Amino acid sequence: MRLLSTDRGVRERVEAYYADKLRLMLAVLGVGLALALILQLGAAQEGLLTEGYFLPRKEKAYAHRLTLRTEEGEAESYTVEVEPRELTAEECRALLQETAAGMESLILGENASLQEVRSDLNLVQEIEGTPVTVEWELDNYETLNLDGTLRLENLTEEGSLTELTARLTCGEEESVYRAVVCAYPPLLTEEEKWEKTVDEAVAEGQTESSQQELKKLPETIGGLLVRWEEAASFPAGPALALTLFAAAAVYVGKDRELQKQVRERERQMRRDYARVVSKLVLLMGAGAAVRTAWEMIVKDYQAKKEKGQVKTRYVYEEMALACHEMQSGVAETKAYENFGIRCRLPCYLKLSALLEQNLRKGGKGLSQILNAEIAEAFEQRKDCALSQGEEASTRLLFPLVMLLGVVMLLILAPAAMSMQI
Repeated sequence: MRLLSTDRGVRERVEAYYADKLRLMLAVLGVGLALALILQLGAAQEGLLTEGYFLPRKEKAYAHRLTLRTEEGEAESYTVEVEPRELTAEECRALLQETAAGMESLILGENASLQEVRSDLNLVQEIEGTPVTVEWELDNYETLNLDGTLRLENLTEEGSLTELTARLTCGEEESVYRAVVCAYPPLLTEEEKWEKTVDEAVAEGQTESSQQELKKLPETIGGLLVRWEEAASFPAGPALALTLFAAAAVYVGKDRELQKQVRERERQMRRDYARVVSKLVLLMGAGAAVRTAWEMIVKDYQAKKEKGQVKTRYVYEEMALACHEMQSGVAETKAYENFGIRCRLPCYLKLSALLEQNLRKGGKGLSQILNAEIAEAFEQRKDCALSQGEEASTRLLFPLVMLLGVVMLLILAPAAMSMQI
Protein backbone atom coordinates (compact mmCIF):
# COMPACT_ATOMS: atom_id res chain seq x y z
CA MET A 1 0.00 0.00 0.00
CA ARG A 2 2.89 2.37 0.72
CA LEU A 3 4.28 1.75 -2.76
CA LEU A 4 0.91 2.24 -4.45
CA SER A 5 -0.25 5.21 -2.39
CA THR A 6 1.22 8.67 -2.20
CA ASP A 7 -0.99 9.95 0.62
CA ARG A 8 -0.61 9.30 4.33
CA GLY A 9 -3.79 7.32 4.84
CA VAL A 10 -2.06 3.96 4.48
CA ARG A 11 -3.51 2.44 7.66
CA GLU A 12 -7.08 3.19 6.58
CA ARG A 13 -6.39 1.71 3.15
CA VAL A 14 -4.96 -1.47 4.69
CA GLU A 15 -7.99 -1.85 6.97
CA ALA A 16 -10.35 -1.32 4.03
CA TYR A 17 -8.37 -3.82 1.97
CA TYR A 18 -8.62 -6.58 4.58
CA ALA A 19 -12.29 -5.78 5.19
CA ASP A 20 -13.04 -6.14 1.48
CA LYS A 21 -11.05 -9.35 1.30
CA LEU A 22 -12.87 -10.84 4.31
CA ARG A 23 -16.24 -9.74 2.90
CA LEU A 24 -15.45 -11.35 -0.46
CA MET A 25 -14.29 -14.57 1.22
CA LEU A 26 -17.50 -14.77 3.26
CA ALA A 27 -19.58 -14.14 0.12
CA VAL A 28 -17.81 -16.96 -1.72
CA LEU A 29 -18.28 -19.30 1.25
CA GLY A 30 -21.96 -18.40 1.45
CA VAL A 31 -22.60 -18.99 -2.24
CA GLY A 32 -20.65 -22.25 -2.17
CA LEU A 33 -22.48 -23.58 0.89
CA ALA A 34 -25.85 -22.61 -0.61
CA LEU A 35 -25.00 -24.37 -3.86
CA ALA A 36 -23.83 -27.47 -1.99
CA LEU A 37 -27.05 -27.50 0.05
CA ILE A 38 -29.19 -27.19 -3.09
CA LEU A 39 -27.31 -30.05 -4.76
CA GLN A 40 -27.62 -32.22 -1.67
CA LEU A 41 -31.35 -31.59 -1.34
CA GLY A 42 -31.81 -32.27 -5.04
CA ALA A 43 -29.91 -35.55 -4.75
CA ALA A 44 -32.04 -36.55 -1.75
CA GLN A 45 -35.25 -35.83 -3.64
CA GLU A 46 -34.06 -37.77 -6.68
CA GLY A 47 -33.29 -40.89 -4.60
CA LEU A 48 -34.83 -44.17 -5.74
CA LEU A 49 -35.32 -45.70 -2.29
CA THR A 50 -38.90 -45.37 -1.04
CA GLU A 51 -40.15 -46.16 2.48
CA GLY A 52 -36.61 -47.24 3.35
CA TYR A 53 -36.85 -50.72 1.78
CA PHE A 54 -38.16 -50.49 -1.78
CA LEU A 55 -36.33 -49.85 -5.07
CA PRO A 56 -38.25 -49.53 -8.36
CA ARG A 57 -37.67 -52.10 -11.05
CA LYS A 58 -36.90 -50.89 -14.56
CA GLU A 59 -36.95 -52.42 -18.03
CA LYS A 60 -33.29 -53.41 -17.65
CA ALA A 61 -31.22 -54.42 -14.64
CA TYR A 62 -29.29 -51.66 -12.91
CA ALA A 63 -27.04 -51.16 -9.87
CA HIS A 64 -27.80 -48.65 -7.11
CA ARG A 65 -25.46 -47.65 -4.29
CA LEU A 66 -26.93 -47.46 -0.78
CA THR A 67 -25.73 -47.09 2.79
CA LEU A 68 -26.51 -50.03 5.10
CA ARG A 69 -26.93 -49.22 8.81
CA THR A 70 -27.21 -51.76 11.61
CA GLU A 71 -28.87 -51.49 15.01
CA GLU A 72 -25.48 -50.75 16.56
CA GLY A 73 -25.23 -47.66 14.35
CA GLU A 74 -22.51 -49.02 12.08
CA ALA A 75 -22.77 -47.95 8.45
CA GLU A 76 -21.29 -49.42 5.30
CA SER A 77 -21.66 -48.82 1.59
CA TYR A 78 -23.46 -51.51 -0.37
CA THR A 79 -24.40 -51.84 -4.06
CA VAL A 80 -27.74 -53.46 -4.80
CA GLU A 81 -28.46 -55.12 -8.14
CA VAL A 82 -32.08 -54.47 -9.16
CA GLU A 83 -33.39 -56.95 -11.73
CA PRO A 84 -36.29 -56.17 -14.06
CA ARG A 85 -39.72 -57.41 -13.00
CA GLU A 86 -40.49 -60.98 -14.06
CA LEU A 87 -43.66 -61.28 -16.10
CA THR A 88 -46.36 -63.79 -15.31
CA ALA A 89 -47.05 -66.64 -17.71
CA GLU A 90 -50.13 -64.89 -19.06
CA GLU A 91 -48.19 -61.65 -19.57
CA CYS A 92 -45.40 -63.53 -21.33
CA ARG A 93 -47.82 -65.25 -23.70
CA ALA A 94 -49.54 -61.97 -24.52
CA LEU A 95 -46.20 -60.26 -25.10
CA LEU A 96 -44.96 -63.09 -27.34
CA GLN A 97 -48.17 -62.98 -29.37
CA GLU A 98 -47.87 -59.21 -29.79
CA THR A 99 -44.18 -59.47 -30.73
CA ALA A 100 -44.79 -62.21 -33.28
CA ALA A 101 -47.53 -60.15 -34.90
CA GLY A 102 -45.16 -57.23 -35.44
CA MET A 103 -42.03 -59.25 -36.22
CA GLU A 104 -42.21 -58.61 -39.97
CA SER A 105 -42.01 -54.84 -39.53
CA LEU A 106 -39.03 -55.28 -37.18
CA ILE A 107 -36.93 -57.33 -39.58
CA LEU A 108 -37.76 -55.63 -42.91
CA GLY A 109 -35.09 -52.97 -42.65
CA GLU A 110 -35.18 -50.84 -45.81
CA ASN A 111 -37.22 -53.38 -47.78
CA ALA A 112 -40.85 -52.88 -48.71
CA SER A 113 -41.91 -56.49 -48.07
CA LEU A 114 -40.45 -59.94 -47.51
CA GLN A 115 -41.60 -60.96 -51.00
CA GLU A 116 -39.00 -58.60 -52.53
CA VAL A 117 -35.88 -58.30 -50.40
CA ARG A 118 -33.10 -56.32 -52.06
CA SER A 119 -31.18 -55.08 -48.98
CA ASP A 120 -30.07 -56.60 -45.67
CA LEU A 121 -32.67 -57.70 -43.16
CA ASN A 122 -32.59 -56.74 -39.48
CA LEU A 123 -32.66 -60.11 -37.72
CA VAL A 124 -32.79 -58.79 -34.15
CA GLN A 125 -31.60 -60.88 -31.22
CA GLU A 126 -33.53 -58.93 -28.56
CA ILE A 127 -36.74 -56.92 -28.60
CA GLU A 128 -35.83 -53.53 -27.16
CA GLY A 129 -37.73 -52.59 -24.02
CA THR A 130 -38.95 -56.16 -23.38
CA PRO A 131 -37.41 -59.35 -21.92
CA VAL A 132 -38.04 -61.18 -25.20
CA THR A 133 -35.04 -62.86 -26.86
CA VAL A 134 -34.94 -64.23 -30.41
CA GLU A 135 -33.01 -67.14 -31.97
CA TRP A 136 -33.03 -67.47 -35.77
CA GLU A 137 -32.77 -70.51 -38.02
CA LEU A 138 -32.58 -70.67 -41.85
CA ASP A 139 -33.45 -73.59 -44.08
CA ASN A 140 -30.42 -72.68 -46.27
CA TYR A 141 -27.54 -70.23 -46.19
CA GLU A 142 -27.04 -69.70 -49.92
CA THR A 143 -28.51 -66.20 -50.14
CA LEU A 144 -28.84 -65.07 -46.52
CA ASN A 145 -26.69 -65.10 -43.39
CA LEU A 146 -27.89 -65.48 -39.80
CA ASP A 147 -27.39 -61.77 -39.14
CA GLY A 148 -29.68 -60.87 -42.06
CA THR A 149 -27.02 -59.76 -44.56
CA LEU A 150 -27.48 -60.81 -48.18
CA ARG A 151 -24.91 -62.94 -50.01
CA LEU A 152 -24.83 -60.88 -53.19
CA GLU A 153 -22.70 -63.31 -55.15
CA ASN A 154 -25.48 -65.95 -55.06
CA LEU A 155 -28.44 -63.71 -55.88
CA THR A 156 -30.21 -63.98 -59.24
CA GLU A 157 -32.86 -61.90 -60.96
CA GLU A 158 -35.28 -64.85 -60.70
CA GLY A 159 -35.20 -64.55 -56.91
CA SER A 160 -34.21 -67.06 -54.22
CA LEU A 161 -36.53 -68.34 -51.50
CA THR A 162 -35.37 -68.78 -47.89
CA GLU A 163 -37.51 -69.82 -44.91
CA LEU A 164 -36.86 -67.95 -41.66
CA THR A 165 -37.71 -69.47 -38.30
CA ALA A 166 -37.54 -67.31 -35.16
CA ARG A 167 -37.80 -68.86 -31.69
CA LEU A 168 -39.08 -66.16 -29.32
CA THR A 169 -38.50 -66.69 -25.59
CA CYS A 170 -39.94 -64.77 -22.62
CA GLY A 171 -39.35 -66.33 -19.24
CA GLU A 172 -40.55 -69.93 -19.45
CA GLU A 173 -42.80 -69.26 -22.44
CA GLU A 174 -41.81 -69.73 -26.08
CA SER A 175 -43.33 -68.88 -29.44
CA VAL A 176 -42.32 -69.58 -33.03
CA TYR A 177 -42.47 -67.14 -35.94
CA ARG A 178 -41.96 -68.31 -39.51
CA ALA A 179 -41.67 -66.36 -42.73
CA VAL A 180 -40.53 -66.94 -46.31
CA VAL A 181 -38.13 -64.44 -47.86
CA CYS A 182 -37.63 -63.92 -51.58
CA ALA A 183 -34.24 -62.29 -52.11
CA TYR A 184 -33.25 -60.42 -55.29
CA PRO A 185 -30.07 -58.57 -56.30
CA PRO A 186 -30.06 -54.88 -55.21
CA LEU A 187 -31.42 -52.38 -57.71
CA LEU A 188 -28.49 -50.49 -59.18
CA THR A 189 -28.44 -46.95 -60.49
CA GLU A 190 -27.11 -46.26 -63.99
CA GLU A 191 -23.78 -45.22 -62.50
CA GLU A 192 -23.55 -48.37 -60.38
CA LYS A 193 -24.45 -50.53 -63.39
CA TRP A 194 -21.70 -48.90 -65.44
CA GLU A 195 -19.16 -49.42 -62.65
CA LYS A 196 -20.16 -53.07 -62.42
CA THR A 197 -19.78 -53.48 -66.18
CA VAL A 198 -16.33 -51.88 -66.07
CA ASP A 199 -15.28 -54.15 -63.18
CA GLU A 200 -16.39 -57.22 -65.09
CA ALA A 201 -14.55 -56.12 -68.24
CA VAL A 202 -11.34 -55.40 -66.33
CA ALA A 203 -11.59 -58.72 -64.50
CA GLU A 204 -12.00 -60.50 -67.86
CA GLY A 205 -8.86 -58.78 -69.13
CA GLN A 206 -6.99 -59.98 -66.06
CA THR A 207 -8.01 -63.56 -66.86
CA GLU A 208 -6.81 -63.29 -70.45
CA SER A 209 -3.42 -61.70 -69.65
CA SER A 210 -2.69 -63.23 -66.24
CA GLN A 211 0.51 -64.93 -67.49
CA GLN A 212 1.86 -61.92 -69.39
CA GLU A 213 4.16 -59.20 -68.11
CA LEU A 214 1.66 -56.47 -68.98
CA LYS A 215 -1.99 -56.40 -68.05
CA LYS A 216 -4.19 -55.56 -71.01
CA LEU A 217 -7.11 -53.26 -70.36
CA PRO A 218 -10.30 -53.71 -72.38
CA GLU A 219 -10.73 -51.62 -75.53
CA THR A 220 -14.51 -51.97 -75.49
CA ILE A 221 -16.86 -51.99 -72.50
CA GLY A 222 -20.54 -52.72 -72.93
CA GLY A 223 -20.21 -52.38 -76.69
CA LEU A 224 -18.56 -48.92 -76.43
CA LEU A 225 -15.04 -48.05 -77.52
CA VAL A 226 -13.05 -46.70 -74.58
CA ARG A 227 -9.65 -45.07 -74.15
CA TRP A 228 -7.58 -45.21 -71.01
CA GLU A 229 -5.55 -42.22 -69.78
CA GLU A 230 -3.47 -41.43 -66.74
CA ALA A 231 -5.62 -39.85 -64.04
CA ALA A 232 -4.78 -36.23 -63.45
CA SER A 233 -2.93 -35.85 -60.18
CA PHE A 234 -1.66 -32.84 -58.33
CA PRO A 235 0.65 -34.05 -55.54
CA ALA A 236 1.99 -30.54 -55.08
CA GLY A 237 -1.45 -29.32 -54.00
CA PRO A 238 -0.99 -29.85 -50.23
CA ALA A 239 2.48 -28.35 -50.33
CA LEU A 240 1.20 -25.35 -52.31
CA ALA A 241 -1.70 -24.84 -49.90
CA LEU A 242 0.65 -25.09 -46.95
CA THR A 243 3.01 -22.63 -48.62
CA LEU A 244 0.23 -20.11 -49.23
CA PHE A 245 -0.98 -20.46 -45.67
CA ALA A 246 2.55 -20.04 -44.31
CA ALA A 247 3.11 -16.99 -46.51
CA ALA A 248 -0.11 -15.39 -45.28
CA ALA A 249 0.81 -16.24 -41.70
CA VAL A 250 4.26 -14.70 -42.14
CA TYR A 251 2.76 -11.60 -43.72
CA VAL A 252 0.28 -11.11 -40.92
CA GLY A 253 2.84 -12.09 -38.31
CA LYS A 254 5.36 -9.54 -39.53
CA ASP A 255 2.72 -6.82 -39.39
CA ARG A 256 1.86 -7.81 -35.86
CA GLU A 257 5.53 -7.88 -34.91
CA LEU A 258 5.96 -4.42 -36.36
CA GLN A 259 2.93 -3.14 -34.49
CA LYS A 260 4.34 -4.69 -31.34
CA GLN A 261 7.64 -2.90 -31.87
CA VAL A 262 5.79 0.38 -32.41
CA ARG A 263 3.87 -0.11 -29.17
CA GLU A 264 7.08 -0.94 -27.36
CA ARG A 265 8.71 2.21 -28.78
CA GLU A 266 5.84 4.37 -27.56
CA ARG A 267 5.92 2.68 -24.17
CA GLN A 268 9.67 3.27 -23.89
CA MET A 269 9.35 6.91 -24.92
CA ARG A 270 6.65 7.51 -22.31
CA ARG A 271 8.96 6.08 -19.66
CA ASP A 272 11.87 8.29 -20.81
CA TYR A 273 9.87 11.51 -20.98
CA ALA A 274 10.34 12.46 -17.34
CA ARG A 275 14.09 11.80 -17.55
CA VAL A 276 14.51 13.95 -20.67
CA VAL A 277 12.61 16.88 -19.19
CA SER A 278 14.54 16.57 -15.92
CA LYS A 279 17.85 16.78 -17.77
CA LEU A 280 16.67 19.82 -19.72
CA VAL A 281 15.59 21.58 -16.53
CA LEU A 282 18.85 20.72 -14.79
CA LEU A 283 21.06 21.99 -17.61
CA MET A 284 18.95 25.09 -18.21
CA GLY A 285 19.09 25.83 -14.49
CA ALA A 286 22.89 25.68 -14.72
CA GLY A 287 22.80 28.47 -17.30
CA ALA A 288 22.77 26.53 -20.59
CA ALA A 289 20.54 27.59 -23.48
CA VAL A 290 17.86 25.24 -24.73
CA ARG A 291 19.82 24.21 -27.82
CA THR A 292 23.03 23.76 -25.83
CA ALA A 293 21.25 21.62 -23.24
CA TRP A 294 19.67 19.58 -26.05
CA GLU A 295 23.05 18.92 -27.70
CA MET A 296 24.69 18.03 -24.37
CA ILE A 297 21.99 15.42 -23.67
CA VAL A 298 22.48 13.92 -27.13
CA LYS A 299 26.29 13.80 -26.79
CA ASP A 300 26.06 12.14 -23.38
CA TYR A 301 23.70 9.48 -24.78
CA GLN A 302 25.85 8.79 -27.81
CA ALA A 303 29.01 8.47 -25.69
CA LYS A 304 27.35 5.96 -23.38
CA LYS A 305 25.93 4.04 -26.33
CA GLU A 306 29.36 3.71 -27.95
CA LYS A 307 30.76 2.33 -24.70
CA GLY A 308 27.88 -0.17 -24.48
CA GLN A 309 26.55 1.30 -21.27
CA VAL A 310 23.04 1.87 -22.66
CA LYS A 311 20.93 0.30 -25.36
CA THR A 312 19.02 2.14 -28.05
CA ARG A 313 16.56 4.66 -26.64
CA TYR A 314 14.18 5.99 -29.24
CA VAL A 315 13.66 9.44 -27.74
CA TYR A 316 17.38 10.19 -27.70
CA GLU A 317 17.64 8.96 -31.29
CA GLU A 318 14.90 11.44 -32.24
CA MET A 319 16.73 14.18 -30.32
CA ALA A 320 19.93 13.34 -32.19
CA LEU A 321 18.03 13.63 -35.47
CA ALA A 322 16.77 17.06 -34.41
CA CYS A 323 20.41 18.07 -33.67
CA HIS A 324 21.44 17.00 -37.16
CA GLU A 325 18.60 19.06 -38.62
CA MET A 326 19.70 22.16 -36.70
CA GLN A 327 23.33 21.63 -37.71
CA SER A 328 22.27 21.26 -41.35
CA GLY A 329 20.53 24.66 -41.35
CA VAL A 330 16.97 23.86 -40.30
CA ALA A 331 15.50 26.48 -38.00
CA GLU A 332 15.57 25.54 -34.35
CA THR A 333 11.82 25.99 -33.97
CA LYS A 334 11.17 23.80 -37.01
CA ALA A 335 13.53 21.12 -35.67
CA TYR A 336 11.60 21.03 -32.38
CA GLU A 337 8.32 20.87 -34.28
CA ASN A 338 9.57 17.96 -36.41
CA PHE A 339 10.78 16.22 -33.24
CA GLY A 340 7.30 16.35 -31.71
CA ILE A 341 5.65 15.13 -34.93
CA ARG A 342 8.03 12.16 -35.19
CA CYS A 343 7.48 11.18 -31.57
CA ARG A 344 3.66 11.20 -32.12
CA LEU A 345 2.96 11.24 -28.39
CA PRO A 346 1.00 14.08 -26.75
CA CYS A 347 3.66 14.69 -24.10
CA TYR A 348 6.41 15.25 -26.70
CA LEU A 349 4.10 17.38 -28.84
CA LYS A 350 3.53 19.54 -25.78
CA LEU A 351 7.26 19.73 -25.06
CA SER A 352 8.05 20.78 -28.63
CA ALA A 353 5.31 23.42 -28.48
CA LEU A 354 6.74 24.83 -25.24
CA LEU A 355 10.24 25.02 -26.71
CA GLU A 356 8.94 26.70 -29.89
CA GLN A 357 6.95 29.22 -27.85
CA ASN A 358 9.98 30.01 -25.70
CA LEU A 359 12.12 30.71 -28.78
CA ARG A 360 9.51 32.83 -30.55
CA LYS A 361 8.15 34.89 -27.65
CA GLY A 362 10.88 34.51 -25.09
CA GLY A 363 10.15 34.39 -21.39
CA LYS A 364 11.66 33.31 -18.13
CA GLY A 365 8.98 30.86 -17.01
CA LEU A 366 10.07 27.86 -19.11
CA SER A 367 11.84 26.15 -16.21
CA GLN A 368 8.77 26.38 -13.99
CA ILE A 369 6.55 24.98 -16.76
CA LEU A 370 8.98 22.10 -17.36
CA ASN A 371 9.08 21.34 -13.63
CA ALA A 372 5.32 20.94 -13.73
CA GLU A 373 5.76 18.69 -16.79
CA ILE A 374 8.16 16.49 -14.79
CA ALA A 375 5.56 15.90 -12.07
CA GLU A 376 2.90 15.07 -14.66
CA ALA A 377 5.32 12.79 -16.52
CA PHE A 378 6.02 10.76 -13.40
CA GLU A 379 2.28 10.29 -12.90
CA GLN A 380 1.95 9.10 -16.50
CA ARG A 381 4.84 6.71 -15.96
CA LYS A 382 3.08 5.28 -12.92
CA ASP A 383 -0.13 4.79 -14.95
CA CYS A 384 1.88 3.07 -17.70
CA ALA A 385 3.38 0.63 -15.19
CA LEU A 386 -0.09 -0.17 -13.83
CA SER A 387 -1.45 -0.85 -17.31
CA GLN A 388 1.47 -3.17 -18.05
CA GLY A 389 0.67 -5.09 -14.88
CA GLU A 390 -2.95 -5.46 -15.96
CA GLU A 391 -1.84 -6.74 -19.36
CA ALA A 392 0.38 -9.33 -17.69
CA SER A 393 -2.48 -10.51 -15.47
CA THR A 394 -4.74 -10.80 -18.54
CA ARG A 395 -2.18 -13.01 -20.28
CA LEU A 396 -2.11 -15.27 -17.23
CA LEU A 397 -5.89 -15.65 -17.23
CA PHE A 398 -6.03 -18.47 -19.80
CA PRO A 399 -3.35 -20.64 -18.09
CA LEU A 400 -5.14 -20.13 -14.78
CA VAL A 401 -8.44 -21.25 -16.31
CA MET A 402 -6.70 -24.33 -17.73
CA LEU A 403 -5.26 -25.16 -14.31
CA LEU A 404 -8.71 -24.73 -12.75
CA GLY A 405 -10.15 -27.16 -15.29
CA VAL A 406 -7.45 -29.74 -14.50
CA VAL A 407 -8.08 -29.40 -10.76
CA MET A 408 -11.86 -29.79 -11.24
CA LEU A 409 -11.25 -32.86 -13.42
CA LEU A 410 -9.02 -34.42 -10.76
CA ILE A 411 -11.71 -33.82 -8.15
CA LEU A 412 -14.78 -34.84 -10.17
CA ALA A 413 -13.36 -37.90 -11.95
CA PRO A 414 -13.00 -40.08 -8.80
CA ALA A 415 -16.44 -38.92 -7.63
CA ALA A 416 -18.02 -39.90 -10.96
CA MET A 417 -16.25 -43.27 -10.95
CA SER A 418 -17.45 -44.02 -7.43
CA MET A 419 -21.03 -43.12 -8.39
CA GLN A 420 -20.88 -45.50 -11.36
CA ILE A 421 -19.58 -48.26 -9.12
